Amino acid sequence: MWNSVLVKRALPLSFSYLLLVAASLSLDYILHAAGLDWTGRYLGIAGTALVAFSFGYSARKKKLFRNGPLSLFLRLHCNAGWVGTLLILVHSGIHFNAILPWSATALMMVVTASGHVGQYLVRKLREEVRVKKKQLGIQDGNVDGLEQQAYWDAMTVKAFEQWRHMHMPMVSFLVVLTIIHIVSVTFFMNWR
Repeated sequence: MWNSVLVKRALPLSFSYLLLVAASLSLDYILHAAGLDWTGRYLGIAGTALVAFSFGYSARKKKLFRNGPLSLFLRLHCNAGWVGTLLILVHSGIHFNAILPWSATALMMVVTASGHVGQYLVRKLREEVRVKKKQLGIQDGNVDGLEQQAYWDAMTVKAFEQWRHMHMPMVSFLVVLTIIHIVSVTFFMNWR
């Protein structure tokens, strides 16, 4: 159990995700304590710009441009997405005034979990299970003799392989919510 893929890979990434939430709460608290809570409004703009920048990975993956290694774009995608999400969480803070901010923040957290955790886990888990199966002498499709740990590792990989089928529609819906939010803020907010 303690040597399983779930414990070795999924728990550290879950901790990283919780660290994102803790960092945003801490930064929001520090800004409020320093009397700089008004800066949260502008952190949303910076966070949105970083998240938009992270879409460079998708553009590179679809070969809209061909320069640069894909692995670099993936790292930029994950890091810009993490920092952008942090800034947007500080932007939203604990000041949820309507359904749109609640919905957008909740969906952003789901997309962040899906994107950062899902893709990383699929790659790492698939490789680790392949190595373990090779060590145990197990052929693909041959479940006979599969040890309990290898079985649960394979089940974990299968569960995470489906993440992209949910990730992309959620990203699209998040983009729509973000555009609605920006338009409504531009229309109704008094930017001092």
